[in-house]
Amino acid sequence: MDSLKAKSLASELNELACKGCTERWLEKHVGLLDPIQAINECGSLGFITPERQDRLINEVKEIKAKY
Repeated sequence: MDSLKAKSLASELNELACKGCTERWLEKHVGLLDPIQAINECGSLGFITPERQDRLINEVKEIKAKY
């Protein structure tokens, strides 16, 4: 993922305030990308904090486990 796309995605990720928000984000991006990989890339580029990265990855895993 290039830096511009990552920055745009990170903007969305930084707005996810709750697990429900994360679930809606996943529904919106179904089939377009691997959400955990995208979250990790944004984190490694420093566009989201490590704490947010961990929270979002845990929420994605919990949501995926439901289905």
